[in-house]
Amino acid sequence: MKNSPLPIMAIHGSASSGALWRNLSRQCAPWRTVLAPDLRGYNAGVSQRADLHSTLRERARPIIEAIESDRRLTHLVAHSFGGSVALEIIASIPHKIKSLTLFEPVSPALLKVSSQPEDRQLLNDILALSNRVREESGAVGMESFINFWHEAEAWSRLSVHAQERLAQLAPIVYQDFCEAYRVEPEAFSLIDYFAPVTLLMGERTNSHARRMAHLVQHLLPQAGMLTLPEMGHMGPLTHSCEVSKAILNSIQHAENDYVCSAI
Repeated sequence: MKNSPLPIMAIHGSASSGALWRNLSRQCAPWRTVLAPDLRGYNAGVSQRADLHSTLRERARPIIEAIESDRRLTHLVAHSFGGSVALEIIASIPHKIKSLTLFEPVSPALLKVSSQPEDRQLLNDILALSNRVREESGAVGMESFINFWHEAEAWSRLSVHAQERLAQLAPIVYQDFCEAYRVEPEAFSLIDYFAPVTLLMGERTNSHARRMAHLVQHLLPQAGMLTLPEMGHMGPLTHSCEVSKAILNSIQHAENDYVCSAI
């Protein structure tokens, strides 16, 4: 009798929640379990106050504990800032991760350690964005954030309720940046992960996300790269069906398991 498919742990990015992965969960149900927790700070009903002493390792710890509580291996999926969390996870428990699928991982620390002048400029852009999120009012800072990662004028198309909710998240978004930026260079050199890796990238993404994806590919040379058409950095939100299918294809390829292929 064939074993049940391995579970998926899916990590969202900044200013988001585990709900980002609803479509992925629907496409897997009822054959495969998708765990999509809210990162600390994004839990419903929790006060959005930044903990600027927090580290990426502390942010990843509840997810690591959840993965370790299952005797089986886990497929790890992440988007944007969640990609930095995922890198911390594979550095900590590489033996527990069957495969890694990242949609445009955001890791400013990789830009920081790069010797390329172009990467310094990209990093400066992200530093300036994080400073706006920190120093401006919540609404003004998050307008810059949303327009940077989505597209110009994306903020103006949001409902007032959505804008108000995002404005409240500004302190946590800044905390995300601080945690991802403070990763030390030696942390990357300690990553010892050789299982399958897939990097997904939107055709319309900005140069910052594109470059960080390529830097992750350099860090994990076994990684394959797939560009998905008609989407940008927020593809998991705007094109959830297409992104979910691409994620499941990479997972099925990694384990040669097609139980969840009826999508």
